[in-house]
Amino acid sequence: MHHVIKLSDSDHIASGGERDVYQHPSDPTKLLKVLRNIENQRIRFTFRDISTWLFPDARLRLIRKEYDEYLRIRLRYPAPQMRLPITHLYGLAPTNRGLACVAERVSGAQGGVGETMRTLIQEGRFTENELGLFNVFVKQIYTLGIRAGDLKPHNLVFGYRDAGYECVLVDGFGDVHALPVRSIGRWANAIGLHDSFKIIAKRTGLRWDRNKRSFQLAAGE
Repeated sequence: MHHVIKLSDSDHIASGGERDVYQHPSDPTKLLKVLRNIENQRIRFTFRDISTWLFPDARLRLIRKEYDEYLRIRLRYPAPQMRLPITHLYGLAPTNRGLACVAERVSGAQGGVGETMRTLIQEGRFTENELGLFNVFVKQIYTLGIRAGDLKPHNLVFGYRDAGYECVLVDGFGDVHALPVRSIGRWANAIGLHDSFKIIAKRTGLRWDRNKRSFQLAAGE
């Protein structure tokens, strides 16, 4: 019988669109992402919620896509010193609140979890330092050819892993769209990344330079 990890409300850190995130109760370097029971969710009459109720397996497809992408990149770049700009995934584990995806934790300077780009932007704490780290992330994701179908400010976290302060994509990687266009080739993925970064620029007020593949702070900041 597999050991079942017991989670409590005090372990809860955040809630995403489909999953609740918990601190691993016995390993401070890992998080547990538990898919919420669809029967306990209040349905809103949005396309996403209606689709979820009609096609519940679609939620599992997103998780499979995430693991597929991690496996593809990890096997392509197996060197232990390779620092990927996405969180490491460690498989699945049973918990008292459902099956959990075990993921690497990105920690903040004070010991809590790292802060999202969205939070830093909203609170006016996104500085030249974060901008530089974000541009390092942008360069890496293009260079490594990572497919990120849900590349948004709330999925980008600034914090620490095994070394240094950095920008990490903690969720939303994988070619999650119904038509997996980004998987056609690097050129198609590059177009998709450009579109995602244009949206990030619009939501954050940063300026996106497609030719240089880099961001700048808006004038006056």
